Amino acid sequence: MHATPPAIHALPPATVIQRYQAALEAQAVPPHQVFEYTVDQVGFHDLAQTHRIYRSPGVQRDELIADNGHPVKPPVVRIRRGVRDRYALENVAPQPGAYTFSYVGVAHVGAHLAYAFDTVPSGTAKAFTVRRVVIDGLSYLPTSLSFETHSARANGTGTMSFAKAGRYWVPTRVAVTATVDGKKASESISFSAYAFPQALPPATFRVAHSSASTSSESP
Repeated sequence: MHATPPAIHALPPATVIQRYQAALEAQAVPPHQVFEYTVDQVGFHDLAQTHRIYRSPGVQRDELIADNGHPVKPPVVRIRRGVRDRYALENVAPQPGAYTFSYVGVAHVGAHLAYAFDTVPSGTAKAFTVRRVVIDGLSYLPTSLSFETHSARANGTGTMSFAKAGRYWVPTRVAVTATVDGKKASESISFSAYAFPQALPPATFRVAHSSASTSSESP
């Protein structure tokens, strides 16, 4: 005889939202991290690049390591200060206090469940607005967000995907299609090779002949 695994029972939507909010509040932000990302843009500006990022609070080393499929040796280095990580979970995940959540449904993902909710901002829609969130039924953190973006020059829609790396919940892919100054464009960013060292040497952020800059967003 083979034992039958217990059935997975969906939770009430209100319970899922409670656990989602608690999971967001408990999720730690890595003080130091290293990762790579590959960005592909088509339309407004065509490019294909891979960067390696070293990040500590308030400062970031950005190494361009490949351009249009060709290695860049030595890497082109930029030191950026005042960086805001625009794809970090705490900056993009819809908060129950700021959005109204409407239950869409539940789906089996492997051996567990995922819960989908449509989201509407409680106040005036901002430049970045989440329209749907899919919540993992184990961690109760978002596995994907569907969003809209608006600015004076561009309007677009996209998705973000998240997953666990070490003890942290991190972005794995962003895909956007947009109209920029009347021209169709698309961008995809894939994140990989995450590491979370206890510290990064100060020399990481001191590089001869680098271009230092102040920036509010990254990558």
